[in-house]
Amino acid sequence: MKHLLVFALAFVLAGCGAIAPLSPTPPPTTTPKTVLQTVVVTVLVTQIVTETPSSTPTATLTPIPTLTPESTALTGTAPTTAATSTTPAASAVASASPVGSATATLPADAGGGLFTNLTRSSDHFALRCQPDTITFGISTTNPDVTVVDLFYRMEDQSSSAISGWIDIGHMTPDQSGNFTMNFASSMVDPDLRSHKAWLDYQFVGLSKVGVVLGRSAKIVKQITFTLDCP
Repeated sequence: MKHLLVFALAFVLAGCGAIAPLSPTPPPTTTPKTVLQTVVVTVLVTQIVTETPSSTPTATLTPIPTLTPESTALTGTAPTTAATSTTPAASAVASASPVGSATATLPADAGGGLFTNLTRSSDHFALRCQPDTITFGISTTNPDVTVVDLFYRMEDQSSSAISGWIDIGHMTPDQSGNFTMNFASSMVDPDLRSHKAWLDYQFVGLSKVGVVLGRSAKIVKQITFTLDCP
């Protein structure tokens, strides 16, 4: 009987344990996780290529040939002609004539084998006095000579200064082989004017296409240029 009670009590206790609510199992603790994601960004770089020309175009300037009288020991300036070369002309140096006279005798070779009848109206002219103009004349029998240019240079009489040769321009033709020019004192370059100077000159003959056919000798120290009356 005692054993039966013990058994019954154990059964009751076991049944109470079976029907007792189970304690809830705490949910697992969730720890936030930081997810690192590597993003690969492809950057396309557009490069603007500046094309540099291999060479910068430049304008081509073609210089116009400048006629220059034949050089002498006085100037040391070499002749420059694009068309042809000529035989150096002999210098023509004559003694100066009295002021106002045009009687100075030219050397026999003054025409350089191409020109004849070299004339001038005076051996002196002035900037602020009369005469202020000299008329030059020249002739040629060569029919190919259609243009004659007159060159001049200045020699200061109080020093050794000598200018380069300057082409004053075309002489006036008469279509019969004769050429003239009125050379006014005002046509002398202002930078070359001095109180008293020699005006040397030379004639250059050209064809209608600009070919130098010949030139006279240099006529030097025969014409006096002054600023005022002598």
